[in-house]
Amino acid sequence: MDQGYNIVVLSEEQTASDVDWSKLKDDGVQAAIIRLSHGVTQDTQASAHLANAKQAGMYLHGYHTYEGMDDEVTFSLDNATNLGLPAGSYFFIQGAPDDELIGFAHNWLSAGWNIGVSGLSDDYYQWIVSATLPEKCDVWQMDDTRCLDNTGDLVSEPQNNFPVVDNINPGKPRAGAYVGYGVDTTGYLGGEALGYSTNGIDFYSVITPFGIIFRDVDADRMSKLMTNKLKLQSPNGTVFNLTVTDEGELKAVKDGSERW
Repeated sequence: MDQGYNIVVLSEEQTASDVDWSKLKDDGVQAAIIRLSHGVTQDTQASAHLANAKQAGMYLHGYHTYEGMDDEVTFSLDNATNLGLPAGSYFFIQGAPDDELIGFAHNWLSAGWNIGVSGLSDDYYQWIVSATLPEKCDVWQMDDTRCLDNTGDLVSEPQNNFPVVDNINPGKPRAGAYVGYGVDTTGYLGGEALGYSTNGIDFYSVITPFGIIFRDVDADRMSKLMTNKLKLQSPNGTVFNLTVTDEGELKAVKDGSERW
């Protein structure tokens, strides 16, 4: 771990004007993990830390401190987006229980960020805070602000691994698929919605604040159900079945007057 990459961790505990970025660069620091929010509140120094770190040429990453507040997932997502956390950066969740972690991970992945956690994890990048070198970790924080990145992932050019996907043709379900709440990754707005993911990453909204979204696959399913079942009602209430001959001629037949 002695050969790890130097990282600085910052929050509102460190006033932005007091951070000497020139000295940090001289000390070999290459990236910053900055607290962006806690609960449903933006960290008071987040914007300034991000701007200063970017100006100093640092790789930017963020973290959110869990407080168990209503709408915390949505707030953390919107806040990090508004602050400009680059796609492909790591976004760490600090202190979230396992049953809450998945909600943050799904939504943050949909925004194009990589996921890290404070503590041990088999699924995500591990950030361990300890006065002594832990047996297992990806990044080790040994005091209030100093970290060592054991992988080099935090000092690599961020890549957006989850670009905007086709908004009308979801892929076939595979491992990680789920139904639940999330923020659409295909370009639709409307905030958190009820929908599904076919791969655990891309999220397709269905029931949204502005109505139900239907996609091509939904139309295909409905068209098969509607074969030989199209009915029209006249102004006086008479129901007609709409049929088509083998020659393609449309016919309107009064309901009940002939069998299908």
